[in-house]
Amino acid sequence: MKQHVLVIGAGIIGACIAYELARAGQRVTLLEAASPAAGITRWCPGGVRQQWGSDLNILLVRDSLPFFNRIAELDAALHFERCGYIFLSYSAAGQDYTRQLVERQQRLGVNAQFADVETLLQLCPSLNTDGLLSSSYGPDDGFVNNPVRLTQAIVEAAQQHGAALVQGQASALLSDDGRITGVQTDHGPIYADTTVLAAGQGARALADSVGLELPLHPEERRLHYLSGAPEGYCHPFLASSDHQWAGKQLGEAFYMSRLGELPPDDETFKAATFEHGARVLNGLEQLQTTHVVHGFYSSTPDFQAIVDVPVSHPGLILSVGFNGNGFMMAPANARMVTDLVLEQRPQYDFTDYRLDRFKGQIHVETAVI
Repeated sequence: MKQHVLVIGAGIIGACIAYELARAGQRVTLLEAASPAAGITRWCPGGVRQQWGSDLNILLVRDSLPFFNRIAELDAALHFERCGYIFLSYSAAGQDYTRQLVERQQRLGVNAQFADVETLLQLCPSLNTDGLLSSSYGPDDGFVNNPVRLTQAIVEAAQQHGAALVQGQASALLSDDGRITGVQTDHGPIYADTTVLAAGQGARALADSVGLELPLHPEERRLHYLSGAPEGYCHPFLASSDHQWAGKQLGEAFYMSRLGELPPDDETFKAATFEHGARVLNGLEQLQTTHVVHGFYSSTPDFQAIVDVPVSHPGLILSVGFNGNGFMMAPANARMVTDLVLEQRPQYDFTDYRLDRFKGQIHVETAVI
């Protein structure tokens, strides 16, 4: 018998969940306040990388790759470019950390490898190799050309399988004798057998409405976009934790970011990205600033997501707190959530994503950009 599943939030996380549930034969309502991908997904550059520091994060992206490789089947204008991700180490501590990450990733079947300077310069001729000690390279990692269009295509595919997209602002979860029964919206209540909370920044307030505390906090991120990048300037994505900088060429455009604590204003931020980026990439001074994009991660204390069925609130499933990295994990995460909805044995050990982990010792994901 079909059950009615309500998915709150039509960013990439909610869209993929609705798609998987509809394909599994469930009756699905996907609720979004504005339009699909109108939240943090609209600012996502589209990166997909398997080079993480926790097993579950690695596995979810690894198992999402086949989906991204086939996105042209959803929309012929979409494609996934395997440009690769390179993590650069300029310190002894960074060198040791890189080695540990590569070994972990290789153990889980990821094509991660150490790259020598000659290889790096072939991939990125403008790379500044002064002081460089080591690097890790994931050649299968890459970028989706249009994350918003992909999210919209997934929603359309879910609708083709019977899912209903409903526009409305969720204000509070509904409960009956402790069981979550749906959500109150500005257009009235929506009742469901199971409610999946995938609302990004709005998740904490909705959980609070039924007395469920989620350790989520907004974490500001900025991207500095520039123009004038010559062809082949920086094909792979580059990141250096030692210099707290990351950057990537997107056609003639280029974007870069300051990692760690953000400067107080955009002008200081732009100056910092140039200053720190010059230690990694030559020629940045030739590019011209176009704009700065502001966004907020929905973050957890250990920088890992919360995916769980809280015992205290039956009828509710959580899929929140992806720390701005949910785009790349969304397809495999949707299959994991579908297993929870259908009460099947999940194909992943999601202990590190359970809500109750915060009562004990947590394992912090360190490979966050």
